[in-house]
Amino acid sequence: MAGSSKAFRKHGTYVYDVAATIARYGTAALTIEAMQEAQMTHAWVRIHGQSAYPVATKRVIGAFIDQVMKVGIAVAGWGWCQGSDPEADARLAVRETASFGLSDYIADIEEGVHNSHWSVATIGGFCTRVRSGVGGSFGITTFSLIDWHEPGLMKAALPFVDMFNPQVYWHHFPNKKMVRQFKRPDGTAYSQDRAFDYADLCLDRWEKLMGDSPKDIVITGQAYWGEGVPAFSEGDAEDKVDEFLVGWAGYRRVIGLNWWHFGGSQSMSHRMRNDINKAKLGAKPYK
Repeated sequence: MAGSSKAFRKHGTYVYDVAATIARYGTAALTIEAMQEAQMTHAWVRIHGQSAYPVATKRVIGAFIDQVMKVGIAVAGWGWCQGSDPEADARLAVRETASFGLSDYIADIEEGVHNSHWSVATIGGFCTRVRSGVGGSFGITTFSLIDWHEPGLMKAALPFVDMFNPQVYWHHFPNKKMVRQFKRPDGTAYSQDRAFDYADLCLDRWEKLMGDSPKDIVITGQAYWGEGVPAFSEGDAEDKVDEFLVGWAGYRRVIGLNWWHFGGSQSMSHRMRNDINKAKLGAKPYK
């Protein structure tokens, strides 16, 4: 295996829609400047959905990737993987990664979301093909509290990946059910509705899943609003980012931390970005 490259390490961000992200900051140069101000050393750029992007869209994405990489920010491609045709998903992943001149890839696999469906067998076949097809590091991004989301699928992926990326979208978590069901490894309780405790809970469960074959972990924090029950407001989401930044001390447990996502739609407010910048996340003691 290639091991986790620079594109998986330290501080970074997801970029979901390149054009919308650039529009948020004004120009590609200003977008990249904002990444540098946040001490970001990696960016995960969406390079496909269930199919390849149109040529014109790919041209915009490719130009942005080139500009990001020129300033020394490492880029990995990521894309949605549906599972209805795992061989086609793998071909798409490998082809699009290469088409953008990238070597590192993250598969977005979320069983049941958008009617996606995977089995242990199809996960194994997909991972085998992607593992052999990409020249660099290979990871999977998926649910955070893995016990509640078909953990056997990620167990099947374990031999193939360099990295797992739990999407630690804390909303109002841990909720009462989580606090009742799970305890810390030392037997003590998690606090309810605390972003930093939810990160610890998710990491504890992933470590238990991986057992004696641990892989690198990158966690993704919640820099968006408008979802959840009750729905998160922008102010709620900003307060939670602050809560996490002040309260979490688990950097040595992970090789990286990034955010969903850097701009466009309801994400990465000015206050969030200022507070993330002040936290100097690029200098944290990652694994």
